[in-house]
Amino acid sequence: MVDNLQRYGVIISRKVAEVMETIDRALFVPSGGGLQPYFLEKNLQPGMGVLDVGSGTGYLTACFALMVGPEGRAIGVEHIPELGSFSIENIKKSAAAQPLKDGSLSAIISVDLKH
Repeated sequence: MVDNLQRYGVIISRKVAEVMETIDRALFVPSGGGLQPYFLEKNLQPGMGVLDVGSGTGYLTACFALMVGPEGRAIGVEHIPELGSFSIENIKKSAAAQPLKDGSLSAIISVDLKH
């Protein structure tokens, strides 16, 4: 994962890469997606609205859009510009491209959040 984040310019600091490699991600994120598939099936129904804060690559936002359908609304918000742009490009190539076009899926890249 760290290699991919470096490749796409999300991580540019060697220190950040070292720290992320030092912490065992498996302690924080269950393998195989954890509760995400369960959440999709049990909690998202057609016509609902869903907000994905820290949407990252956009994968779950795209899944959310297909779950809520054209009568629903899925919004992904990402604060890292490179990652947000990457997510939009991926969504455009995926089955969620139409919801992005018709407005039932929105991908938002936030601006500088510094004070």
